Amino acid sequence: MIRNRITLCLYFLSMAFSVAAHDFVVSQGGNKLYFDITSKSEKTAAVVYKGSIAEKQIAEVVGDLEIPAKVKHDNVVYTVTGIKDKAFCDAVNLTGIILPATVKTIGDFAFEGCTSLSKIVFPGSDVVFGQGVFYKCSAIKDVTLGSDWTKVNLEMFRWSDSLTSVFIPAKVKKIQNMKRLKTLESIEVDQNNTRFSSVAGVLYNKNRTDMYGCPRNYQGVLKIPEGTQILTRGALIDCTNIVAIDFPSSLNYVSFRETSRMRKLEWLVFRGEIPLVTAYQKGQECFVLQVAHQNVELMVPKRSKSVYKNTLVQQSGEFYEVKDDGAIPYKLTLEDMPLAKRVSGVKQFD
Repeated sequence: MIRNRITLCLYFLSMAFSVAAHDFVVSQGGNKLYFDITSKSEKTAAVVYKGSIAEKQIAEVVGDLEIPAKVKHDNVVYTVTGIKDKAFCDAVNLTGIILPATVKTIGDFAFEGCTSLSKIVFPGSDVVFGQGVFYKCSAIKDVTLGSDWTKVNLEMFRWSDSLTSVFIPAKVKKIQNMKRLKTLESIEVDQNNTRFSSVAGVLYNKNRTDMYGCPRNYQGVLKIPEGTQILTRGALIDCTNIVAIDFPSSLNYVSFRETSRMRKLEWLVFRGEIPLVTAYQKGQECFVLQVAHQNVELMVPKRSKSVYKNTLVQQSGEFYEVKDDGAIPYKLTLEDMPLAKRVSGVKQFD
């Protein structure tokens, strides 16, 4: 009899925890939001998943939603400081989210499966993000990052098929994983940012002497501005929609592999009087290019045409991106290289 009573008590306790997985509910713009009290003494609360995460619920959130900064429960006003794990999981009818300045943390997979979510406005101050916050959110296309953010990890948007442009605020000092965004066409930077700048949608350092990266879905002609000296290795290699690249005379080096995957590439412009260093072979500098097809045209200063033709490597071999005995060798055949006969001299560049 005692054992049966204990079993029955445990059963009702488990049922209570399963049903009452949140502390209170608030209506906001026709939607119901579920909250946990995270600190009674500090009067803080966080948005949580309806019911038990272990028991999948039908998401009730519809349309554009603005999370309130303050909520009231039992005559106590709580500050909303977080979005807990899976809080909006599978809310397939959620189209937009505006997060208040009070939110400091967003938990793991908080918006997982929100397939209609297209617009996100983040808090102004820095936010701590969990894993996969926007997992399977394929419709994201309009993102407003926090004005006081000091770092941005763009990987959180990598599941989107619609995000084509990102604006970087003035105080950001670190940008991570831009290359994870397969549909990104341009990245723009606030002119007051002291670390980064952008030219025609491409990311540079503030003085524009270093190109950090070109968005993967960059379209058409890429003109690298005069004054650029360094092209970060890998800055262009995955930009398969580029049809032409204009290299300035100020550039010192570009890796031969940058153009290796550009199947749409039609021509390359080299404005320098002397061919660039693009690789190393047996410790020696050389001018070799790896291309996806041999029809690529090379346009160079007319007076330097013969120098380019005679310098352009036209022989199979192993090449290195850096002058280092421990570097990875890449083997190229003649079929991987543009032909010297496709070098054209230009009297005056337009």
